Amino acid sequence: MKLENKVSLVSACGRGIGKEVALTLAREGSDLIINSFSETNTESLVNELNKLGIKAIGVSGDITKSSVIVETVKQGIDTFGKIDILVNNVGGGAAAEIKDKDNPLAEAESIWDGTYEMSLKAPALMCEAVTPHLIEQGSGKIINMSSLSGRPGMPHVDLVPISASYHSAKAGLIRYTQVLADQLGRHNINVNAICPGIIYTDGWREISEAMVESHPKFKGEDPREWFLGVGEGRYLGEGIPHTAMRREQTTADVAEAVVFLASDAAANITGQTLNVDGGMAKD
Repeated sequence: MKLENKVSLVSACGRGIGKEVALTLAREGSDLIINSFSETNTESLVNELNKLGIKAIGVSGDITKSSVIVETVKQGIDTFGKIDILVNNVGGGAAAEIKDKDNPLAEAESIWDGTYEMSLKAPALMCEAVTPHLIEQGSGKIINMSSLSGRPGMPHVDLVPISASYHSAKAGLIRYTQVLADQLGRHNINVNAICPGIIYTDGWREISEAMVESHPKFKGEDPREWFLGVGEGRYLGEGIPHTAMRREQTTADVAEAVVFLASDAAANITGQTLNVDGGMAKD
């Protein structure tokens, strides 16, 4: 097993890509510290991980809050005595919560603040919490989950209000990854990012269902096809038919890339952004 005797911390892994990453790391021998907003999802995943023969602990809570980040790292180190691998899976956009209806910028401010907290601030604070320990032990792997949205040339998704803030935050995470890699390389710490392709996760299913239900132009379309860009789908305007591999991407594709970057096989790879997208992005 590639990660035997390692300890991994994975944020926001109650479902989707994060859950698959945690399970794949466990299958490769790593013990796990996991976080999920949902206490039910956290407990369920801990049980799944334990059945794989590794030790796992879970800390439920909103990982965008610094207090939850500090507690997650503390419990991990108290339990295992170390952290070897950090996977920052937290991210996403935020719907507007308008409190001041008289402020014309209230909606935009809410969207930008919420998206920044989820997609850039939380991963950065998690790195701040873990890196002193990694520096002290003289080794470590950090993998930040960015997005194709943060890459140049990615189409703007006009139908999604959070698009501009999300693209910007994910681009910021890629640049943060590069800077952190430069700072931590002298301590034998690798820092890389992954940009997943178009994956129909549970979260995207919920968004897609709401979109085709609420938008007159797409009402009645199959949510999955709309998201994947097949048939009469609309997401990004060009989906699976326009990728080099001509197939749907999966959470397992991303999880295997995480294992590679977390393993000794990637010892000389740092400051890089790996697209796991079936050849959709061309940069």
